[in-house]
Amino acid sequence: MRITDHIPQEKMSGLQIRAIVIAIALVVLDGYDVSLTSFSAPYIEKGFGVSKAELGLVMSGALIGMLVGSIIVAPLADRIGRRRMGVVSTSTIAVGMFIGPFATPETGTWPLVVSRIVTGVGVGCLVAVVGVILAEYTGKRVYALVMAVYAAAINIGGLLGSMFVGPVLGERGWEFGWWVGFVLSAVAALATYALLPESLAWLSEGRRTDSLLRLNALLAKMHRPALAALPEPDSTGVRAKGSLRTVFTGRTGFYTLLMIVGYIAYMLSFYFMTNWAPSSVASANHDPSLAPQLVTAFSIGGILGNVLFGFLGGRINVRLLAPVFLILATATLSLFGIVGTAMPTAWWTLFLASFFVCSGTAAFYAIVPSLYPTLARSTGFGVVIGVGRFGGIVAPVVGGAAFDAGMGTGTAFTLFSLPMLLAGLSILVLHLSRRGSEAEADTGAGTDAPDARPTLSRTSA
Repeated sequence: MRITDHIPQEKMSGLQIRAIVIAIALVVLDGYDVSLTSFSAPYIEKGFGVSKAELGLVMSGALIGMLVGSIIVAPLADRIGRRRMGVVSTSTIAVGMFIGPFATPETGTWPLVVSRIVTGVGVGCLVAVVGVILAEYTGKRVYALVMAVYAAAINIGGLLGSMFVGPVLGERGWEFGWWVGFVLSAVAALATYALLPESLAWLSEGRRTDSLLRLNALLAKMHRPALAALPEPDSTGVRAKGSLRTVFTGRTGFYTLLMIVGYIAYMLSFYFMTNWAPSSVASANHDPSLAPQLVTAFSIGGILGNVLFGFLGGRINVRLLAPVFLILATATLSLFGIVGTAMPTAWWTLFLASFFVCSGTAAFYAIVPSLYPTLARSTGFGVVIGVGRFGGIVAPVVGGAAFDAGMGTGTAFTLFSLPMLLAGLSILVLHLSRRGSEAEADTGAGTDAPDARPTLSRTSA
């Protein structure tokens, strides 16, 4: 039996609650970091006098960093541990935020691009850490709720930023948003070091000489009996092949490619919406202060949508639920563009679009970790999420060029909503493929069975 098998069935301890709170707080920080350019873009565009295509490059900077962080840096968590990687990630975010305010009209936007890239590296690493910690420490009774809050935490971060930071940027300047991000990230780095526990599964694999001692210390805090020896490793196949090769081998490799295609498509639509919807409304109405209001709209919509998705995900297989939400997301995002940028109609249609669009994040975050064994999980999750960022990198730049060329909002948002249909199809194909093999349903990923839950429900196969 794996060390994490019995944890979800028992009453949660204070250590588990602490782990969940810290992990969710880190995702809220990510939400602030990711949404920062969305509500500060009109002020940057005005202050630097740049085109929308150049502004799109600033928006894409974080996505470029996430790509590097998820693929190149995040896999190190399988070697150095999830907790240590969490500290590295939050510290990197703080460095990135510190760089941004030094950009001026004389230097141009390049310091901002560098700032966003460095910040993105930290965010990309952190995403691969938090999901694993939550999957291991969350009790069965609250699992669906915690996963819903986890998926909504990105939107919560964006909402808090748009409500408390966005409205003062006109008075204090766009730089104020970066200084707030720097302080929050520095505090998060200290909190991660002091309060976030290590992954139980990672310790049970015995990657360090003190693994048993550390594992028993955590078990004692969780009121569990100590172990005389480490459990039998469940990732011997990963040790033999290597984590990256495991991710791309056999049926697991097919699942990896399928999820990469789906996540690229989803990111293309998602980041076009989050970056250009607020800016388009602000520009059309010649009022930069409208951008934070639109960020508030899609943040609230995303939070409520994720709560509903999490509630339904506790009863319906997420691999069936997600395609339905993504079809509705395609329709509602197109509706936002067609209805136009007049307020308050734009606020409500963006709210509706975000309600369905943001469910895709919850779906991929719930599904992808379950495809891989323990020692390949951060690698597999990082590869899928990291390569998927290509869609997010392309969306702001291509979208800005489209607007510079005179494309209308109706055409643009309809066109960029269509990739979500491909994302939904990829999840549906994954579901049919996994359901078609009883052996795959039992073992999850070849000979090395994953211990993370494949859906928001523990009972869904």
